[in-house]
Amino acid sequence: MKTGKKLPKIINPAFAKATANKLLSLLMLPEKFIERIQEILPKSEQEAFYKTCTEPLPKTIRRAPDAKLPQEWTLDPVAGIPEAAFLSRPNQKESPLGKTFEHFCGHFYVATLSSLLPIKILDPQPDEKILDMCAAPGSKATFISERMEHSGVLVANELSSSRSKKLTANLDRMGCTNVVVTQSDGTFMNNFIDQEFDKILLDAPCSSEGYGRKDSKFFSTMWSEQKIFGAAKIQKKLIESAFKMLRPGGTLVYSTCTSAPEENEAVVEHLCKTFGDYLAVETIDLGDIPHTSGVSKFYDQLFDKDLAKKVKRLWPHKRSDQWNSECFFIAKIQKTAPLPKTNPVKKHLRGLDMLGKNNCAEVFTRLHKAFGFPKELFAKKTILDRDGLYFLASKPAGLFALRNLHRRAGIPLLDKDKNLESAFSIAFGHFASKNIVQLDRAQADRWKEGFDLPFETTLPFPNSTEVLVLFHDFCLGTGKIMKEGKKLKNKLNRELIHS
Repeated sequence: MKTGKKLPKIINPAFAKATANKLLSLLMLPEKFIERIQEILPKSEQEAFYKTCTEPLPKTIRRAPDAKLPQEWTLDPVAGIPEAAFLSRPNQKESPLGKTFEHFCGHFYVATLSSLLPIKILDPQPDEKILDMCAAPGSKATFISERMEHSGVLVANELSSSRSKKLTANLDRMGCTNVVVTQSDGTFMNNFIDQEFDKILLDAPCSSEGYGRKDSKFFSTMWSEQKIFGAAKIQKKLIESAFKMLRPGGTLVYSTCTSAPEENEAVVEHLCKTFGDYLAVETIDLGDIPHTSGVSKFYDQLFDKDLAKKVKRLWPHKRSDQWNSECFFIAKIQKTAPLPKTNPVKKHLRGLDMLGKNNCAEVFTRLHKAFGFPKELFAKKTILDRDGLYFLASKPAGLFALRNLHRRAGIPLLDKDKNLESAFSIAFGHFASKNIVQLDRAQADRWKEGFDLPFETTLPFPNSTEVLVLFHDFCLGTGKIMKEGKKLKNKLNRELIHS
């Protein structure tokens, strides 16, 4: 009997299953992961996402202010972040980016766009008090410090000792003098700090699905749904702790590099419900950020529709000439009312002191006379004395360090013999005008490898003179004149040596 309607096309189940298995094998994506994505993304976008979630990211850098980069490097602009650019350059394999003089001296930082976007939304300003709660390896912390013009105080917290070491190395390389590095469990950090931060960034540890664009084997070897559930428990504790440390009127930015709603919308909604009785939580609309809104339904779980409209999700398949990133989630929250006061337990670091105004001026004057450092370089700065080691810090960073237990504050300035530290020299040596030794390219390469340098022509300095070592405008640390001007002793910090 003819009905006038077309019968549905019958698909061979065996063929369909074989095709699906082939797709799974080709993409190396877990079946459960694909099932979850089908709950989040429209069907029309799913295939594009599967193809791009393991596609290598383009090389992206963040330029420091007044950075000097080679003319042969091609820098293409990035949407909304003027400091960032897509980088392409000749001889990439022969000349690793991390071994260039520009990288060594902090003229740029290699960072994905998704790691920079939270800072744009956080909007750091000079003289604020800000907390980066999970700060290593430092792409966000160094950017925050830069946007603060290295004033005020940025507390960069990292629980892991090894990752904290990488964090301090990057802070030094980028010349961040306003940072206090702490090493606390973020879930308990509010027990030591009350409601005092103007802004907090919580880029939370997560199931890291965005890592698939850095390692194509991530989903087949490291992804699991259990990691999502475990991360979500920690994230809820972290966001509660962060909110308790935020001052009334302050801003909290929460972000992850995963698509999992349990780690994203569910965590923000948990915060709203936890402090709902205090009417203290307001989710800020990120409507001006051109990415996808959040989800309001995942399997049988429903999320607040108003919240879902305000948060943002980034996807690897949603790209343009000026944007290309991994999957990412971001939310902005304001604390609209104070929480009940607490009595935080304060622990102080032994052996730490802040030099008085006159003592600081004496040190700064000596550096001005010896090396020609301009006096304005030390404006609004203080010196912390930690068991005979001197650190250069912003005054608010120094005051915070005196009142709170921490790993390190400011940037190393002078060692116990009162010689310049490598960190300060590399970051600020290009401002000097006296006691400078200029190297050629071959000498500079040897210097970065940690070698002392012989000279056929006698250097015009008395024996044992401390000098700054430069290659063009790049300061490569300090050296000491030896053998009556015939040798330059390498005083570069051993951890900075490039072999």
